[in-house]
Amino acid sequence: MKLRLRTTLCTTLRAAAVAAVVAAAVGTTALGPATTADAAGTGTGQDRYRVRGIDTYHGNHGPQEKQAFDWPAIARSGQSFAMLKATQGTGFTDGWFARDLAGARSVDLIRSGYHYFTADQDGAAQADHFLDVLHREGFTGTHPGELPPVLDLEQCRSGGHRLQLGQVKAFIARVEQATGAAPIVYTRKGFVDDCLGGTKELSGHKVWLARYGDTPPEPLPGAAGWEFWQYTDHASVPGTAGGVDASVFHGDQAALRRLAHLG
Repeated sequence: MKLRLRTTLCTTLRAAAVAAVVAAAVGTTALGPATTADAAGTGTGQDRYRVRGIDTYHGNHGPQEKQAFDWPAIARSGQSFAMLKATQGTGFTDGWFARDLAGARSVDLIRSGYHYFTADQDGAAQADHFLDVLHREGFTGTHPGELPPVLDLEQCRSGGHRLQLGQVKAFIARVEQATGAAPIVYTRKGFVDDCLGGTKELSGHKVWLARYGDTPPEPLPGAAGWEFWQYTDHASVPGTAGGVDASVFHGDQAALRRLAHLG
């Protein structure tokens, strides 16, 4: 994910993820070796995984944020899922969320909406804003083709406030209460170490971890692996308006479909 209206924010996950690649840190074991169904033959790193997708926000829609995506072309390019920015904080709604969600639906891409969590606002109030926007667009995280909603944790400080685990937990609890499932958590181990004291309280969640390059991401403290791996922020995908973030799923298409309530 890029800095969604956040160029002046302090520490971000993206900067840390790039630093990790530059440092060439050694990755650790993920959920297990890729199965034959996952593997792309002789590839290494992210090339081992066949199930691929993108994430997007208003800034991906051209220099003036006015260029619509060609969702049929995106689907034809082999993408299986799309993560779409919905909200940020307690008041911001991404102007392209409704249109991109409709586009992903129209071509039967598995999909979810994500919320960029801000460190200086109440967690439960952020969850309420997120849920209101999702529900307005008919997204519950429980319909066929829908993944659980996503919590984007990458802002450590804002407005003199440091990220508080209690506020994160309040957000998660509110979303879980409303949808019946805990949100997928987008973050990185180094972020949890640096900004949340290395807590293990996120270890039971399905996670989408950022690490750019060919080395898989390190699991969160207390966890064993990951479900999604964001490996670049400049993939060239037909139908988009330029470079977009790209991820792989740690499993085969059938496993992704099960996660998205498709049997």
